[in-house]
Amino acid sequence: MLPHQITSRASRAATSLTTSQSDAPYKAFASLGQPHHYGAGISFSVIGVMDGQADQTPWQRLGNKFTLGLRTRAEADWLPYGDAFGDSVRRADQLAEKAFLFETRRDEVFATLDGSADGCAEVLEMVTGHIASHHDNTPVLPPASHHPLETAARLVPEDLLLLAPRPRNNDDGLLDWVLVAAALAFPAHWVLAEKMGRPLAGIHDPVPHYGERLEAPMDRFFTNMKIGPISHRWNWSVMTSNRLFTPHRMRRAPLPPGAGIDEIFIRMESQTLRKLPDSGMVLFTIRTYAEPLSRWAAMPGAVSSLLDMLDGMTPQMRAYKGFALYEDALRSFVAAGQPAA
Repeated sequence: MLPHQITSRASRAATSLTTSQSDAPYKAFASLGQPHHYGAGISFSVIGVMDGQADQTPWQRLGNKFTLGLRTRAEADWLPYGDAFGDSVRRADQLAEKAFLFETRRDEVFATLDGSADGCAEVLEMVTGHIASHHDNTPVLPPASHHPLETAARLVPEDLLLLAPRPRNNDDGLLDWVLVAAALAFPAHWVLAEKMGRPLAGIHDPVPHYGERLEAPMDRFFTNMKIGPISHRWNWSVMTSNRLFTPHRMRRAPLPPGAGIDEIFIRMESQTLRKLPDSGMVLFTIRTYAEPLSRWAAMPGAVSSLLDMLDGMTPQMRAYKGFALYEDALRSFVAAGQPAA
C-alpha cells in the first residue's frame, strides 16, 4: 500500500469522529502512577465482575490448565468500553498512562517492522469503526502526525499487537506468525524489542512447557484462522505490584511473611484474536487489569484455593510465575485463619 493510500484509509476511519489538533489531554499524565481522572459525563455500561462471574475468583473460574481456552466473542464486545471489575475511572487512567509512555518511553512501548504499514492502517480503521458503532461516546483522535497504530492504541486501553504470516521450511502446512508491529504499554515481564520479528514460539520462549503443549496448537490455530470470528480468552497471574508497565519484574526480594495480602495483586488480561480481512495479519489485543488479592479475602477458601493451585504447578512454572516472591505472605495469611470454604 502506498503512503497516500494509508492516509486515505485512516481518513475514512475518522469520518464519523472528531479530530483534535491538540495533544494536551495526553500530556496531563505527568508521572507514572499519578492519578488522573477525566471524561466526566461520558456514558458507558459496566460489564460487571469479570463478565458477571461474581461468585468465583478469577483463578477458580479459569484454573491453571495450560490450554488456549478460547471462546467466541461478539463484535459488539470486541473492545468493551466498560470495566470488567466496575472501576469507572480505570479506563481514563490507563489511556492517560499509555499516552505518557508513548511520549516518554516510546522505544520501549512502540515498534514496527517493514511491511506492517497495511496492517497498522487497517487496525486504525477497525478500531475507530468499532468505537463509532459500539461505544456511547465520540472519541477525540490524536494528531494525524502519529503513526496509525499509535493513534488506534491511544483510543483504547487495550495493547495492540500485529502478527504477519511467514512461510516455513517444512511441509507441515503451517505458517510462522511473526510479531511485526506493536503498541505495548503494559507488558508483563517481557521486553518488546526482544520479541519483534520473532515467531510465536520465539515470543513464548521463556514460558515453561509451551513447546510441548501449546506450540503446535497455537501455530495451527493461527494458520487456520478465518476472517470474521473474534476469539477471546482470559489470562491471570499473581504480582507484587499493581503497576502495569512492567517489562521487568520489579521486586527482587520476597515479601516478608507478615506483609499481608494487600501487597499481592491478581493481574488479568482480557485477550482477543482476529484476522484482518485486507492484510491477512492477525491482531492480538490485551486489556489489562490489576486487582488487589484482598478483594477476595473474605470469600471462604478463596486464598487457600489460590495457594493450592500454585502448589500444584510444576517447579518450572512456579519459578516462571515468581511464586517465591509472595509464597510466604500467602501461607502466613492462610495459616492465620482465612474464612473456611
